[in-house]
Amino acid sequence: MNYKDLNVYQRAYKVAIDLHHFIDENSKMGVNHSKELYNSSRDILCNIVEGFRQRTTKAKRFFNFKALDVIRRIQMDLDFLHDIQLISDDDYSLFYNEYDVCAKQLFKLNNSILEREREKQVETMVTAPAVSAA
Repeated sequence: MNYKDLNVYQRAYKVAIDLHHFIDENSKMGVNHSKELYNSSRDILCNIVEGFRQRTTKAKRFFNFKALDVIRRIQMDLDFLHDIQLISDDDYSLFYNEYDVCAKQLFKLNNSILEREREKQVETMVTAPAVSAA
């Protein structure tokens, strides 16, 4: 298995591509807003990949939480663009909701990573040889 097999990566990748196409088609958004969204959408992917490559549970979860932070930043940017009427209600809802699903998937991934770590600890405790007090 590699990072491309993760459902959250696949979804985040698709929404990043869709967002890039949307930005390219909407010149009224301006260079600064466009650049921020371009970079943030890729940062999510980079953090997911980096988290996948880590060996420790703590490091994996750290990068996934970084990806979650970037998702929340994108959602804040979408809120702002919507409020200043640079993005339609439909487009706003589409992208906001897609990133919300990605956030939920990352949260579940982090929980499963933590659960697997706990299971390993229990297995280690069960299979560890008993130490006698002699």
